Formats: sequence, structure tokens, C-alpha cells
Amino acid sequence: MKYLAQLRSAGWAAIEAAFLVIVLCLLLDIIIGSQPASFISQVATNATAFLQRLPPGLVVGLALVVAVYGFLKARLPR
Repeated sequence: MKYLAQLRSAGWAAIEAAFLVIVLCLLLDIIIGSQPASFISQVATNATAFLQRLPPGLVVGLALVVAVYGFLKARLPR
């Protein structure tokens, strides 16, 4: 059981790191601009293309659900 908890923790750490890399690439692309054939611009292009294909309210809805979940989790006694 302890092994599964460690594996789940490592998995979430890897997912968080991947999201941080994507956000960092988006910010760097905004700051330094698009340079052809760079890793940063390719990641930024793929991320923006993915976000543009999503329905308009989906990102806002997911953000609200996560915010409400975090608020309720913080308020409920343990």
C-alpha cells in the first residue's frame, strides 16, 4: 500500500512538472517572441492550438470547479 502511495505521489509530481514546463514555455514565448524551430515556440504553438480548439466555456468552467473544490476542501474540518 505504501508503494502505491509513493507511485501516485511521483506521478502527480511528474504531471505538475509537465504543466509547469508548458506554462513556462508559453510565458517565455510571450517574453522573448517566437523564434522559428525553437522548442519554446513549438510548445507554445501546440498549447495555444489546443486551447483554441476547446469549447469557449470549458476552461472557465474547469477553473471554477477546481476553485470551488479547493475552497470547500479548505473549509471542511478534517
